[in-house]
Amino acid sequence: MLEEDKKRRLKKLIVMVIVILAALVGASYLVYNLLDSGRMHPMGLLALAAVISIAIPMIRSNFFPSARDCATEYAFHEQRLEKEIIQQISDALGPDALNRVFSQPDHYRASAGEYVEQLLEQENVRQNPELHFALLLSLARFHEKNGDPRSGIPLIKAALAIKPQHFVARMHLAGNYEWIGSTEEARRHYRVLLEHPETLSGAMKKLVATNLKNIPVE
Repeated sequence: MLEEDKKRRLKKLIVMVIVILAALVGASYLVYNLLDSGRMHPMGLLALAAVISIAIPMIRSNFFPSARDCATEYAFHEQRLEKEIIQQISDALGPDALNRVFSQPDHYRASAGEYVEQLLEQENVRQNPELHFALLLSLARFHEKNGDPRSGIPLIKAALAIKPQHFVARMHLAGNYEWIGSTEEARRHYRVLLEHPETLSGAMKKLVATNLKNIPVE
């Protein structure tokens, strides 16, 4: 699976290099002719340079992501999930319920765990997949923040039963298994993420592959 991904990435790299070279040659030829004919204002060169300066880092971060690129993008996914959880609770249950879970964004109240458990027992919550998913992950994150990854595992598994392809949820599941020393389960879930590399950015593929590689062999 990893070998196939390497071959796919190599093909993409070759195509990217060809496209970039062709674009640079074409742009150079176009600029030369426009300048030679006097039809291009110097500001046009500045605009072109600005576009290139933005495009090249974007291409690099996708095909050759650094550890910092991986951490930054994953932090973005985490923040987006947190916002989605807050929005789901607020929309479905109202601001009072949200206030009973969070004292402020990403800061759970001490009583949040018991309250969310009560919500998860309600039939109207179970009939709302988006809210059910949000509450399951919210409670799992509550346990993680309190240093109890083991209690979070069944909650994340229940959330993945609703959304099997959810990237951040499965990353949490793999991470929690790794946290409690269940390395084989951690490997299995990291491998599940790599089964569909086309759904991941270059940075996220590298992050998952690195996490998988760094699990110590028993």
